[in-house]
Amino acid sequence: MKVVALISGGKDSCYNMMQCVAEGHQLVALANLRPKQTGGKSTPDELDSYMYQTVGHHAIDLYAEAMGLPLYRGCIEGTSMEQGRDYEPTEGDEVEDLYTLLQKIKNDLGVDGVSVGAILSNYQRVRVENVCTRLGLTPLAFLWRRNQEELLKEMITAGVEAIIIKVAALGLEASHLGKTLQEIQPHMMRMKDKYQLNVCGEGGEFETFTLDCPLFSKKMKIKHQEAVNHSDDAFASVHYLNLLSMDLEDKQIEGESFSDRLRQVPMKRGTDLHQEMTHLMVKEPVDNPGDIDKHKYQVEGLDTVAGERSPPICKTCHNGYMWISGIAATHHDDRTIAESTEQAMADLKDVLANHGYSLSDAVIVHLYVQDMSNFSKINSVWCKHFKNNPPARVCVQVSLPPHTALQIDCLAHKNTATPHDDGDMMVTPPVRNTMYVQSISHWAPANLGPYSQAVQIGDLIFSAGTIGLCPSTMQPIEGGITPQCALSLRSLKRVLAAMDPKVTTRNVVGGVCFVTDAHHLTVARQHWERLANCEEELCTDSPPSMICYVVVPRLPKEVLVEWHVVASISSEPWHYTTMTVNGKASSSELQMMLNTQNSSGLITCKTTLRTDTDCNVLVDDFLCAVEVFLTEWTYSWNSALSVRLFYRQELLQHEQLLSVLVTGLGKSSPVCPAVCLVPVLSLPGSYALTALIFLQQ
Repeated sequence: MKVVALISGGKDSCYNMMQCVAEGHQLVALANLRPKQTGGKSTPDELDSYMYQTVGHHAIDLYAEAMGLPLYRGCIEGTSMEQGRDYEPTEGDEVEDLYTLLQKIKNDLGVDGVSVGAILSNYQRVRVENVCTRLGLTPLAFLWRRNQEELLKEMITAGVEAIIIKVAALGLEASHLGKTLQEIQPHMMRMKDKYQLNVCGEGGEFETFTLDCPLFSKKMKIKHQEAVNHSDDAFASVHYLNLLSMDLEDKQIEGESFSDRLRQVPMKRGTDLHQEMTHLMVKEPVDNPGDIDKHKYQVEGLDTVAGERSPPICKTCHNGYMWISGIAATHHDDRTIAESTEQAMADLKDVLANHGYSLSDAVIVHLYVQDMSNFSKINSVWCKHFKNNPPARVCVQVSLPPHTALQIDCLAHKNTATPHDDGDMMVTPPVRNTMYVQSISHWAPANLGPYSQAVQIGDLIFSAGTIGLCPSTMQPIEGGITPQCALSLRSLKRVLAAMDPKVTTRNVVGGVCFVTDAHHLTVARQHWERLANCEEELCTDSPPSMICYVVVPRLPKEVLVEWHVVASISSEPWHYTTMTVNGKASSSELQMMLNTQNSSGLITCKTTLRTDTDCNVLVDDFLCAVEVFLTEWTYSWNSALSVRLFYRQELLQHEQLLSVLVTGLGKSSPVCPAVCLVPVLSLPGSYALTALIFLQQ
């Protein structure tokens, strides 16, 4: 795509330009915002801005000549008015100056993307993404969440010659001004160990100015500079260099184009991803997955009928959680898929509103579609309803009942409590935290629509469906199920760590793995167990995660595997227990995770048919097995917020199963939990159904 690079003069914006070129994008212009001249005085050397590096701005004009690209410059008219975690367009905010500048560049040059040198700053990323979304531009942030030690070394090796022009941290002094990255690197590493310094300066510890890199056809030379003592703070004094006079010096370059100049430069590239995944792979088995014979068991009453749509089922609990199931969109010849999706969204909004909630309270949405080829049309409707900090989302194709285009199940949360004193400590309501990254990077896939990679409510983290996309291209990694498993789990692990640095896959309580072929069930399970075992030394007391494995016809982007998990950062340990319960015609294997601190729990129940039976007997066995298990911990079905039940579609009929299950649950609990039925092609071994039950006391 045609890209404009936001430049500050620093190493990060410069190196991200190199990354954009290495990924095949075309640099067509540079953009910079500088301090505004005020009161007839000269332009300030340095401006305290939350968004922009301004020190060294006097020399930015030389970038255009050094690279042979047009430079668009604007003035910082506004201030940091909207300083919250999120950003909404605010008149007078300095972010709007960026909007004005990029809007002009888009109109002039028709650019598609914006190069952004952000590494860790959510504040900057969120605001640049907001501007790009409003202008229909794609942010490219290939440095996002890179390991800073690795990144600094890579910049030096790749030929980025930058000097320190500002210091503002303990361990850095005026004497370090003017030193190159290579000269300062050993000191930075020592200060990292001593003072936890960010070696790339992401905490504002220092700023740099790039004098040369492989993209430059001319090298910058400083003729005259002055050191300025900006602040004598006793903790960390602030000093910067004012670059008063500079020249350009011709240099020998290899290749006319930017891509030619980078061809032999050692740096991270998306094309290396498959090789990176090799050491994470497991050997793909060739054994039979042990699918149940479709004709071995005959369950009575399987005639498929359209019938009337059952109304949505909702259940709330005292701590603000609400689960909604059964939002279904009917699809007829006289209604488009977009119209069906709009109706489903309207129904979801109505149900939420009837209980005092709104779409902004949605935590995670499970979207089951009849035909994945309608994904883009469904997504276009989705975009209209979810904007900032949308819920996480899981999307898979399943065989829904006749005339059903899609089915929506939603977990929502709204704070219902106020801070209060509970003996020795102050109890505060759970806070919502959202990871909504829209930038293309090397970190993990950007979202494929308006959904978040993960949403945290208090101690619980709910991940979106994670698939094996190459983050820099947003296309599935080649090579089949093994590299897709390795890459999707690496992305999931990175998303969880971004939510909380202490979180690993050992914090995962449970989840679902969707695959599109029964032969992939074993591969997926082996990959998960390998990842969990690798992290076991970090958290030896953690119980095993409860992952349900199911086979569905199709996944987004035609990938072969998708993961969705729930993780916990609670300091209170989760209690793990198992049980096997034999019923009249089936046998159920149950697992439970309970946390008394946040009053949460998760149960998996995997039921195998032993004899011919009918739907009523099978459901009765399932309900009794879970009831026995709950009773062991003095719980009951009344504690169940939701029941997500995956069943083999050749064995059970959707409407009949739903009717029998809801009737049975109504006898076991005063308020029926939200029941979500998901027909699947296959389950591991000879399971007829697998259920995931979310408990909230």
